[in-house]
Formats: sequence, structure tokens, C-alpha cells
Amino acid sequence: MRRADFTSDAEYYRAHRKVFLLAQELGCTPIDAERWMKDQATRMRQLAAQARLDAKQNPPSAPAVPTPGGAPAWDAPWMMQE
Repeated sequence: MRRADFTSDAEYYRAHRKVFLLAQELGCTPIDAERWMKDQATRMRQLAAQARLDAKQNPPSAPAVPTPGGAPAWDAPWMMQE
């Protein structure tokens, strides 16, 4: 994590705190925690890309005839009047 990667000091310290708390939780060094966070982000991007690809290759099947939302029943008694 380089300071030049952030636009402000506050942003840098927020990221550093996040990494440090994760390192304490995992029981490892902050460098390892940062690497773990980057790996997780990469994994999430790959899963999202795979989901988009699956959605594109296997589109959900649409019903053959769309059902109208508020249409009355076709065999309603008032429709049989002359």
C-alpha cells in the first residue's frame, strides 16, 4: 500500500486501519493481510465476470405468451351478455 495510490491522507489511513484490523483478526502481518484482501478482491471480480458470462450464455427462458397483468377472465359472465 503506497501513499501515492490514495488521493488524501484520510483515505490512506482508513485503508491502513482496515488492513491492520484484518491482520489482527487473522493473526498475521499487515502485509499478508493486504495480500489476502487483494486476493479476495480479485476472486470477487472473477466470480462476477463468470456470473455475467453465464448470464449471457444461458439467458433465462421467457414465457411463450406473456400473461397480461390486469386482464379479466375470458369466460367471465359479463362477457357473455348480448
